[in-house]
Amino acid sequence: MPESSSESSPIRVLIVDDHAMVRAGLRRILELEPDLQVVGEASDGVEAVEKSQATQPQVVLMDITMPRLNGVEATRVLRTKVPSARVVALTIHTDDQYVVAMARAGAWGYVLKDEAPADLIDAVRRVAAGQVYIPPSLVGSLVKAMRDQAPADAAREVAAATLSAPERPRVPAAGAAAPAVAPSPTGAWPHLTSRELEVLALIAYGRTNRQIAQTLVVSEKTVKNHVTSILRKLRLNDRTQAAVWAIRSGLVP
Repeated sequence: MPESSSESSPIRVLIVDDHAMVRAGLRRILELEPDLQVVGEASDGVEAVEKSQATQPQVVLMDITMPRLNGVEATRVLRTKVPSARVVALTIHTDDQYVVAMARAGAWGYVLKDEAPADLIDAVRRVAAGQVYIPPSLVGSLVKAMRDQAPADAAREVAAATLSAPERPRVPAAGAAAPAVAPSPTGAWPHLTSRELEVLALIAYGRTNRQIAQTLVVSEKTVKNHVTSILRKLRLNDRTQAAVWAIRSGLVP
């Protein structure tokens, strides 16, 4: 019997960067791996969208600063026109604004251009497998940005969204009764309960398990169980990936 496509087909990658030498270097790195296939290159965001539609890559390595259409806008367009393509931001920027902008646009991961080739390859494989990838050097920027952009009273009022309740009910202050939130329907948030959505939102705002327990008036053990369930349902490895997922999916503002 022939092998299934998942076992035999390499991961299809599109490289997007406005510098030809950078694209050539990335191609050389990726083509050394038998499970990776470079299906094309693009020099700006407009071309990235066109090439993605033509080649249907699984992963798009996307530079952020480019002519005509930058990486953030191109990622937004791809999210609609080629939803199967998962973007990994390829950048020299470590600024909070770029990290959060790409997350909100729909990026699945970030790779700094001065990182080791092994990190780039790891990012491509993880994102192709449906995982969020963010290097340790960007974790601080991401968490800081989320805290800075949260409302001043975010410790007491955190948004928790569901498809059936888009107005995002508020999470109460510690000691107050928790509001009723409708369970998320199939296909909206991946089978997360209303309480798991509240916990995930608080994780995205940088809260510890103890702080989440105080806000929701539950035990730390209960919070740990919710966190474990969230990571399992979303197929994520850690809290940082969960925070990125929450921003990218629009759960938190």
